[in-house]
Amino acid sequence: MKQAEKAPIPVAEETEDKPVSQSILKGFNGVNIGAALVLLCIALPLNVGVAIACGVPSEFGIISGVIASLVTGLVSQSSFLISGPDAGIGVLVIEILQKNGLQSLGTIVFLAGLMQVLLGFASAARWFKALSPAVINGMLAGMGLLIIFTQFHIMLDDTPKESGLLNMVLMPETIFKCLTATGDTAPQIAALLSIFTIIVACLWANFTPPKLRRVPNALVAIVSLSAVACFFNLPVSYVTLPKALTENVAILSFSSIFASLQKPDIYLAAAMLAFVCSAQSLVTLRAVDPDASRRNQTHNRELIAQGIGNLLCGLLGTLPIVGVLLRSAANKQNGATCKTPNLLHGTLMVVAILAVPGLLQSIPTSVLSATLVLIGYRMVSEIFRQIKGYEGGELTIFALTAAAVVVTNLFTGVLIGFVLATGKAFIELAKLDVHLETSETSNDVTLHLIGAATFLSLPRLSAMLEEVHDDNVLHLNLEKLRYIDHACLQLLTQWERYHRGRLFIDWQQSPAQVDVLPLYARRQSNRPAQFKAYPWQRALSVDKAQKSSD
Repeated sequence: MKQAEKAPIPVAEETEDKPVSQSILKGFNGVNIGAALVLLCIALPLNVGVAIACGVPSEFGIISGVIASLVTGLVSQSSFLISGPDAGIGVLVIEILQKNGLQSLGTIVFLAGLMQVLLGFASAARWFKALSPAVINGMLAGMGLLIIFTQFHIMLDDTPKESGLLNMVLMPETIFKCLTATGDTAPQIAALLSIFTIIVACLWANFTPPKLRRVPNALVAIVSLSAVACFFNLPVSYVTLPKALTENVAILSFSSIFASLQKPDIYLAAAMLAFVCSAQSLVTLRAVDPDASRRNQTHNRELIAQGIGNLLCGLLGTLPIVGVLLRSAANKQNGATCKTPNLLHGTLMVVAILAVPGLLQSIPTSVLSATLVLIGYRMVSEIFRQIKGYEGGELTIFALTAAAVVVTNLFTGVLIGFVLATGKAFIELAKLDVHLETSETSNDVTLHLIGAATFLSLPRLSAMLEEVHDDNVLHLNLEKLRYIDHACLQLLTQWERYHRGRLFIDWQQSPAQVDVLPLYARRQSNRPAQFKAYPWQRALSVDKAQKSSD
């Protein structure tokens, strides 16, 4: 697939020092309006789909999406991050509904939002930044692959499977069903619409004049192929919308909140939901808006914004919201430079549902899925260009994180990647190079310790000590020793007790702090003055010897 010419990378406008209204009004240009229209076409079906997948009325997803756009988007300082209901936390929502029922969902979401606000004011967002770049890129690659595997089935007018792994494995079966379908021509027509959607998007990105290229290629592809489908009345699946937005919505009452708070499980579910939503939102923010890290309060402000959004979603009893990678990547790829596309797409969502619902219902789902597949492909290809310089260990973490995201979900995949990166860092920090150096003119043997001597190094260190003969004098070279724990110290002191007078250590050669060592490691030994452990002891011994001779 031919890549588009390199365009200027979207740079978020600084909004901290400008009035919000001034920044929003300045953002009303062709690029941001086009990005908002693409967001509308992508977010609205996803909001409905997440609600249906969770087993709640579809309007719950739309209302949560509107709150995420107009409230969370306004409070947030990021120009790229787009929030809304997400299938990534859909599994957790389903579990909450199974254990506590729909009547407790509003209370749990409300408490989770309150916890997020408190975490933001407590400046706790910095603890969510402890992620390796390999984990971040693995998450992005995994989500890109997950988008491709999931949306591929919808491109062929088929139903996506329960997990990303099944979506990947069953792709050949879906292709075979499409090619061999005889009575129903919808899969073939949907496949043709999807192929032409990708072709139109690529042609627009590569061969149109630069001024026309400011209109997002995804928007051009959606509009043109939807017009073709409506003109010929093609028998494919189209976007579906609920009949009314407020039919099943009920404002949370204090009595229902108080009744739900009597159950201990409510607090645990709310804490888990707050943690998952906060972690996913901040990880997504770091992935799509790297410049946010230089603005100290952006992450804490994002926690507060997400919390306020979930407070309102909880009061209305709808689905929780979270920073969504798919929507954020689409927003960034389509040239957004400020928060205007985020706020505008939420406004257009309400207007479209109330005024012109038929316009959105004329969009084939296969066309939208083809657009998402193209976005996923761009994400994955960009990530693979970034990891070319990774060494073997980092590549392993990247690959396993991406695979975990595809097989499980976003949060679990990132958690697995974090554990792997932590384990790798621990192994690297705990590495110890041990080798013996034998003197050719005496019985002296020097044991070099380079790195960190921890309990993991005990087998190697013990094996080296066993190679020292009883008539050898052992000297420890600690010049390149970064750290030594009590387990290794105990092994050395036990060896010294058995071979008294034959182990000499100069702790001043090592960065290790002598004053924090145990007493048995600092005690004086019966050894010649020239081999005293510390320089000041050697100097004192020499001084005493000179005085006695005088």
